Amino acid sequence: MKKLIGTIVLSLSLSTASFADKINVFAASSTKLAMQEIIENFKSKNPNDEIIASYSATGKAYAQFTNGFQYDIFMAADTTYPNKIVSDKNAIGEPVVYAMGVVALYSNDKELIKKGMEVLNNDKIKHISIANPKLAPYGVAATEILENYGLLDIVKNKIVLGDNIAQSVQFVDSGAAEIGLVAFSLIKTIKKEEEYLLVDPSKYKPMEQAFVLTKYAEEKPLATKFASFITSEESKKIFEKYGFGVK
Repeated sequence: MKKLIGTIVLSLSLSTASFADKINVFAASSTKLAMQEIIENFKSKNPNDEIIASYSATGKAYAQFTNGFQYDIFMAADTTYPNKIVSDKNAIGEPVVYAMGVVALYSNDKELIKKGMEVLNNDKIKHISIANPKLAPYGVAATEILENYGLLDIVKNKIVLGDNIAQSVQFVDSGAAEIGLVAFSLIKTIKKEEEYLLVDPSKYKPMEQAFVLTKYAEEKPLATKFASFITSEESKKIFEKYGFGVK
């Protein structure tokens, strides 16, 4: 009898495992804190499903994807790269905007933040951290902001580039840069209000952040299921909590 029960339990375990699914999700570095909570909430409702998330600069991940890395969902920090995946005929459907990115001026020195954007031209500022605009949409936005404030040519020799926007935050945290233009979503819930200032949104193009299901998701119901969860009201509240705009 014990042997029979053991066999039944093993059979049930194997049966449950067979229903489990797994997907690979790329998510832009700016989403990391929000996505960790979203994935945790999804897993609480779907404990047998596995979401493997990777975070980096959007441009870097796109290069990996075009070289054969099998992301099932590609969550960019812009719409440009998802549209490229569509035009490359490597997508299922069209890009979906999941959040609006927000840029903040960030420093550990609250006295610098009090002075606003013009502080970037201050002699005390030796290093300004931004993401690499060749790889990261937040770097593109930071460059645009500096141009629109008439500061880019003045401060260009102070700029230090992070490989992604998370590294740009780390440069400020470590003291490698006195100040930075970073994703609000990476500092809103963990930094003091006096340590950051939201940049005037008229100084940079609206940062629509979109995802797309790739060709690798075609026979993976979990990808569609998780994509629906990303755009759910529950997830929208999480994106808002971390400083994103939502529609």
